[in-house]
Amino acid sequence: MARLFRFSNRPQRMFIETACTLLGAAFFLLSGSALPALAFNPDPKDAPKSIVVKGKTVDLTSLKNPYQKGSSKYPEHLEEGAEVYFRNCYLCHGDLLDGKGVFGDRFFPPPANFRHPANGVIYKPQAYAYWRIMKGGAGLPEKLNPWDSAMPAWEDQLTETEVWEVIAFIYETAKEIWVEEPETKTKPSVERGREVYQNHCAACHGATGKGDGVAAPYSSPKPRNLTKGQYKLRTTRYGKIPTDEDIFKIITLGLNGTAMPGWKHLPESDRWSLVAYLKTLAKKFEKFKKRGKKLEIISVPKPPAKITVESIERGKKHFMVNCSGCHGVKGRGDGNKTLKIVDIETDALWPRNLSKSWTFKRGASREDLFLTLRTGLYGSAMPRFSNKLLKDEELWDLIHFVQTLSPGEKPKVTKQISVKKVSGAIPIDPTDDFWKNVAAHLIPLGGQIIKNEKLYFSTTDSLNIKAVHNGDEIAFQIIWDDPDFDPVLQKTDSVKRSPPPPIPDFLIGQVEPEEQREIPAVPQEFPDAVALQFPVPDPAKSGKPYFLNGQDDRPVNLWKWESHPNKVKKLKAQGLDVLELVKDALVESKALYEYGQYRVTLKRKMTSKNAGDTQFKSGNKTVPIGFNVWNGTAGETGTKMTVSSWFDLALD
Repeated sequence: MARLFRFSNRPQRMFIETACTLLGAAFFLLSGSALPALAFNPDPKDAPKSIVVKGKTVDLTSLKNPYQKGSSKYPEHLEEGAEVYFRNCYLCHGDLLDGKGVFGDRFFPPPANFRHPANGVIYKPQAYAYWRIMKGGAGLPEKLNPWDSAMPAWEDQLTETEVWEVIAFIYETAKEIWVEEPETKTKPSVERGREVYQNHCAACHGATGKGDGVAAPYSSPKPRNLTKGQYKLRTTRYGKIPTDEDIFKIITLGLNGTAMPGWKHLPESDRWSLVAYLKTLAKKFEKFKKRGKKLEIISVPKPPAKITVESIERGKKHFMVNCSGCHGVKGRGDGNKTLKIVDIETDALWPRNLSKSWTFKRGASREDLFLTLRTGLYGSAMPRFSNKLLKDEELWDLIHFVQTLSPGEKPKVTKQISVKKVSGAIPIDPTDDFWKNVAAHLIPLGGQIIKNEKLYFSTTDSLNIKAVHNGDEIAFQIIWDDPDFDPVLQKTDSVKRSPPPPIPDFLIGQVEPEEQREIPAVPQEFPDAVALQFPVPDPAKSGKPYFLNGQDDRPVNLWKWESHPNKVKKLKAQGLDVLELVKDALVESKALYEYGQYRVTLKRKMTSKNAGDTQFKSGNKTVPIGFNVWNGTAGETGTKMTVSSWFDLALD
């Protein structure tokens, strides 16, 4: 395997993060409540003297990493540690080891920033890291509750060698974060760019830039194959190479919603050196230079001063004709042209979900959208919209409508979910107007990448939940986006599909209208599903069970709705592998799929005679709740699912 990094004796100092990256501050903002500082970062003095790992007692006070710097095989152990890290850790802890991976904002407390100057693990003994990796959040001392960490215990998943190798990689690599000294000014060069690339980029993009680095199998979208010279975000025309400034901007800011981080902490001269080196990886740049041509830059005109209702209505017509075929009528990616042809495993991705503007790669401002639409996303199915197709004023109209499909900002995540008390019967129908007046809470979801069949990427990154009770019954409405649906639901009245796009006015009478693709109403191989998770009551236990279906001595109840047979089953779980069907599942349900979105309502009596059931009492202490989602169309089943941290239900 090619070297993933080389170490330099270049003058360096640690990159100092801003205060907002403090784990404690992040959790405070997320939860809306202050917890003791101890709960955020366990202090080494709170580590046990010894732990039992696979039946063997390990003395932490004298424990040392057997793979020490200076040994002849140390570089090999670092490379093996890199493989372990990217296979198991980087989707949460990030390419920069700063806790800002793709799943970095899906769990709380957020993943650790290994290189934080005050709280980073590299400032603690390596035996401390061994304890945290082997035992995870579930292995913390009782006094640290309620920490509720999503950090898994890896003792059954990783070998002793793998744990020490990944520790060596983390401690060594987290120190290799450079910032340019004010007085240092070096001239950019291809040679320096090659060195920076091997140090920081090869793990994802591969030693030769073909997008085949060690992290590639665990990334979606896949790392760019830099030898093709195809860059999505450019200011140049579709199919053309980007400007140097375009590449520099991508390196500096990264790509939103992907594993590609921003590298603005690198010296500016190093980033320009990277630009020079990346251009040597693709023949397109040299060929363009030999032709003596100049790049045509797409300029963004000044947007209209006001956004009018009339502009939005005109934009809607443009959207339905030109965009709904892929993005669907609500922008959720369920267009008639894309159904059943997308394979996330091969990186044939669904069209962007336009109802979540915070996921747009370039950005969601009007200027960002104009440039994306005019230039297209080269190397993807997203075309450009030339001036011949839509004039500037028409493109602004389209942009104004697209902006109505999404909230202006990502909704805030709060740890507590309010369960509103209402009077009268609670309707089970998801379309009832009653539910429009119930507040929704955003729940982030991350892939289950710990045990058995793992899910490194999914179309489901979040759900919304609404909750009410009337003193007798409690009901939940769960809402999540899914660009495809289980065809068997067509046997009911619970499916509304995005229709084929209309024919443009200038082609009416010249071409045949696109037909709605027929989908047989039979169940797909794996059902689409959602589950609510509650701890099994146990007065003798404090804290919460482990968030992944509990554990041996701390089981959980699951209310799991599945698209076939379109009803709820109740399960008792003692971990991901131990599931027991409970026959007295007295939970009603009704489901709806509409334009790329599921809405499922679940309802049950608040109290039960079964002591093992979750009991809901108004004004009582909060009830923990967690969530799992399966996209059966994408092959998600069993442990291949998205999961949430624990949240707290607070009943009025």
